[in-house]
Amino acid sequence: MKLLPNLLITSLLTFLSFESAAQQATTSPSTSANQSPQRDQQALTILNQALAAMASSVPADSSATGTVTIVEGSSTQNGTIQILTRGTAQTAETITSSAGQRAIIYSKDDAKEVGAGQSVNAPLELIVTDQSPDFPLPLLLSVLNNVDEAIRYIGQEVLNGESAQHIQVWNTFASKPRLRELAPFSTKDIWFDSASGLPLKIAYIRQAGQGAVASFRVEVFFSNYNNVGGVLYPFQINKSYNGTPWETIAIQSVSFNTGITDAQFQVE
Repeated sequence: MKLLPNLLITSLLTFLSFESAAQQATTSPSTSANQSPQRDQQALTILNQALAAMASSVPADSSATGTVTIVEGSSTQNGTIQILTRGTAQTAETITSSAGQRAIIYSKDDAKEVGAGQSVNAPLELIVTDQSPDFPLPLLLSVLNNVDEAIRYIGQEVLNGESAQHIQVWNTFASKPRLRELAPFSTKDIWFDSASGLPLKIAYIRQAGQGAVASFRVEVFFSNYNNVGGVLYPFQINKSYNGTPWETIAIQSVSFNTGITDAQFQVE
C-alpha cells in the first residue's frame, strides 16, 4: 500500500475547516502492545442485536443505486450513486455527477480513490476508515469477526430526539505489531436505536497522516430502513463533514447475492 496524496481529501481542504491532530489525540483510545483487545459484554450484546435486526442471514454481496446531492461550499451537485459490497471486506462507492465521477474502492485492508481523472492509493491512515459505511451490515459484521477489534460501551444517549445506545470500536492491530500506530485512526463511534437495534449513526475522524496533519470528522446518519428480501437497508443516508451537511443519498433500488466478483474491487 503506497502512501500517496489523497484526491478527495485534497479537494475538501478548500471548503472545510479542520480539527487539529491534537484534538484527535484526546478523543482516540490508547493502545497497549501487551493488552488484549477490550470487548465489553454490553457493547457486544448491542452489536449482535443490531446484526440480528438487520438480517437473519448475511448476503454474500449487495448492490444499491440511488440519487445523491453533494454540497461543497457554494457548489451543489446532483447525480447518481452506486454502492457495492462483497463479503465483509470489500466495498465500492461510485458517484457520477456533472462534476465527473469519483469513487472509493476498499478491498481487504487496501484502498484507492478515483477522481478528476486520476487514481491514487490512499495512505494507511485513511485506509482504516475507507470501508464504505453506507450499508452498515457488512461493516458491523467485520468489526465483530476481527479478533483485533476492540469494542467499548459508551452509554445511553439521546440522538435527534430518540434514545440511542452508543458504542465505540477500533482496530488495535494486536496481531500486526508494525501497524499498531494506526489504531487511533481506526476509531468509529456508532449509535443504535434503543428500540429497534438498528444503526442510526456512525462517526469517525479522517486524517491523511500522523502528526500535525489536518483532520475532519465524518458523520453518517441512517434512516428509512426498507426490508429487501429479509434484509434491512437504509434508504436515506445523510453525511456531514465537521458538522456541515455534505451528502444526501436517497436509495432507489437494492439487490443481494447477484454474483458480484472480486474484479469490481481492484485497488492496484
